[in-house]
Amino acid sequence: MKKKAKLIELAHKEGVLQQVAALPYRFRTNGKIDFLIITSRRTKRLIVPKGWPIAGTPDCDAAAIEAEEEAGVRGNIGNQPIGSFSYVKDFSDVLIPVIANVFPLRVKKVKSHWKERARRKRKWMSAAKAAAVLSDRGLAELVMLASVMLEKHSGRTVVA
Repeated sequence: MKKKAKLIELAHKEGVLQQVAALPYRFRTNGKIDFLIITSRRTKRLIVPKGWPIAGTPDCDAAAIEAEEEAGVRGNIGNQPIGSFSYVKDFSDVLIPVIANVFPLRVKKVKSHWKERARRKRKWMSAAKAAAVLSDRGLAELVMLASVMLEKHSGRTVVA
């Protein structure tokens, strides 16, 4: 059975699918935070790196893997999600509700070459700018909340 068919079957059984997401961030010299936003592969919507959980891998580590593959960044990932957002995944012939748990990722390395470089664009931006351009309102609200929380803990990785 193909992955798409398995996900649709799981959605019918569970009612909603779970994903993991990374919220890559870095501190500017003035203490303010920038977030790394990427384009989706198909529709070019503005999102954060996200994907399906990996069997046998903690969700935070799966989110870090997605960040490296989709955005070309590595760093320190929080071991607990800072929040979640929901959206509807369009599988062409069926719409599936998804909840994505979001893990903060303090970026330490930005790669110039990464797995999905040819299919995505990435851009650093302030929380306010990111919130204005993100395609999902729940994610935009989470970015604003994360900005406040992370600036309070400036210099330390947030483990929520």
